[in-house]
Amino acid sequence: MNKKSIIRIIVDTLMLLLMLLEYSKLYTGQLLHEIFGIALLGLFITHNVLNIKFYKNLFKGKYNIGRIITTVTDLAFLLCMLFTIILGIPISEKVFKFLGLNGNMTMRKLHTILGYWGIIFLGTHLGLHFKMIFAKLKKKTENNKLLKVILYIIQIAIISYGIKAMIETKLGLYLIGESSFAIPTNIFLSLFNNLTIIFTIALCVYNIQKLLTKRKNLTK
Repeated sequence: MNKKSIIRIIVDTLMLLLMLLEYSKLYTGQLLHEIFGIALLGLFITHNVLNIKFYKNLFKGKYNIGRIITTVTDLAFLLCMLFTIILGIPISEKVFKFLGLNGNMTMRKLHTILGYWGIIFLGTHLGLHFKMIFAKLKKKTENNKLLKVILYIIQIAIISYGIKAMIETKLGLYLIGESSFAIPTNIFLSLFNNLTIIFTIALCVYNIQKLLTKRKNLTK
């Protein structure tokens, strides 16, 4: 693993951690929520600089269904994150309060809606790139049936808990800008719930992609 790959892993891990903390404002408080948002913007810019090749190749090569879906998802996630952070500035109650922008309720609502759609796009983004991770796991588990079974059980456990967490936290309401009073009992449960929701979406996307690829290969 080269230096650039290690930096990417560190940046992506910190981004994920900060995103999870952003959804736990009730426990971190408004000031930290805004500071984490600024830090997230810095990491987001770094992530895109490290992956500048994606933008350079946007108008190169042919676009099949897979590439179209991946590109649209990545760009949607990019725009979702940028507008979430940008909208956070005029509604700031601490860090940018001195600007006196006095954002209205529409801005607050859009900030929340886009923030939670970020979970959907992040999960989808990860799922579309899980192929590389699972390809490596496949090599390691090729001759180990027990390890294969364990990995399947872990996937089922994550998806089951993730669906339960989506229902209990009423994620659907946040996606359409409605308030929810389904509040986790502590910050750790909040972080764990959102993490499993993201990985549930990612695993579902990965497995759907896998099934469609197999079906396509069978019809050739």
